[in-house]
Amino acid sequence: MKSPRGIHRRLLQWILAPLLLLSLLGVYSDFRLAYRPAVDAYDLALSDTALALSATLKRADGRIEMQLSGQAEALLRVDRVDRIFFAVFDESGERIAGDEILPWTPNADSNLEYRDLQVDGRHVRLATMRASVDGAPVWIEVAETTGKRLSLLRRVVLMTALANLAQLVAMLAIVAIGMKIGLAPLDRIREVVERRSPRDLRPLPLDDAPEEARPLVLALNRQFALLDESLSSRDRFLADAAHQLRTPLAALQTQLELAMQESDPAARQTRYRQMAEGTARASHLAHQLLALARVEPSAAQGAPDAPLDLCAIAEKIASTHLDAAIAREIDLGFALAPAPMLGIAWQLRELAANLVDNALIYTPQGGVVTVRTGTRDGQSFLEVEDNGPGIPPTLREQVFDRFFRVPGSAGNGCGLGLAIAREITLRHQGEISARPGRDGAGTIVRAAFPMRMQ
Repeated sequence: MKSPRGIHRRLLQWILAPLLLLSLLGVYSDFRLAYRPAVDAYDLALSDTALALSATLKRADGRIEMQLSGQAEALLRVDRVDRIFFAVFDESGERIAGDEILPWTPNADSNLEYRDLQVDGRHVRLATMRASVDGAPVWIEVAETTGKRLSLLRRVVLMTALANLAQLVAMLAIVAIGMKIGLAPLDRIREVVERRSPRDLRPLPLDDAPEEARPLVLALNRQFALLDESLSSRDRFLADAAHQLRTPLAALQTQLELAMQESDPAARQTRYRQMAEGTARASHLAHQLLALARVEPSAAQGAPDAPLDLCAIAEKIASTHLDAAIAREIDLGFALAPAPMLGIAWQLRELAANLVDNALIYTPQGGVVTVRTGTRDGQSFLEVEDNGPGIPPTLREQVFDRFFRVPGSAGNGCGLGLAIAREITLRHQGEISARPGRDGAGTIVRAAFPMRMQ
């Protein structure tokens, strides 16, 4: 797998390519600005020489002659780098004076033209000037080899390239230093995280975080909060499980030891029945503890909601609790109407099962339990009513706490059913409450949820 590149390296690579392109454009631009004027100066020198030669042309005996002394010609050809050539032609192309190797190249469009050509195997720069001698047109050509021009070209290219390279290196150094300074807050955040202990889940400070890094810091803080909540939930669950299971397990161990010592078969059977009841209570408690762990907000984080109906969920409760109701001669009735919402089906089944189970536990034999669903005031609701002993007004909020049981209440509950119901209701952005029954007797526990369908 290809390893990811660092931010510094990524930025430098993205910046380097445009900078190289700009440097090449800068070299070309600087070259044009520096080379063109120098070349024009060399061309101007050729035209000045041609103008000087035109002053030496005279008409004598009907013919045009060049009156140029040998000393003057030698001075004209003096050049430490290049060779100088010149020639003069009349309007018929006849050579009047000068070097034989220069061809006649008349300029028809202007009085002065420059061109590049090869003469005797050499690259030369040629200037052609049109002049007149006593009304007769003549063409004066002056050429020189390109040694100085090539040397100038190399110097200009070298100087512009070096200057732009130095500028590119300086810019990259400045960019690198700027990135190091600009990304220093990220390094400090990294150092803060590295120095922390694994148990330190406090939010990272936002004061020193740059604006671009704030979403990352906020996301990390959210993850820290979720992890802290998950660890706290785990610690609470382990503490609750250890505390709540210790007593029934110790009682089972005691009953087992007493049964082993019992010589009377009838007494031993009594011990066995007590052990069976204790095992059932421990099993129920373990089930409730696991259910509580599953519905913790941190455990349910990210679970997808789906469209469902509380009416259908309540119908499934009948098949699982009807036998228990019949065994205790409790009239378990259902008044169900559509109650659409968005939620997690298994959690809402757990909610309904706990409410019905709780009502069956605390309703006396021969009592009545009614399950209702429907919509009211823009909410979908599920409520369970019983005609049991009811809940004192001062304890109607406290009954939703973990392991709380109303003092003096009958039944073998463990005080987790309503706590689980509250966790599930809060997970679904709903509200749960307990109030007296319709005739002032018993209890109605009602869970209401936003009636959302998407």
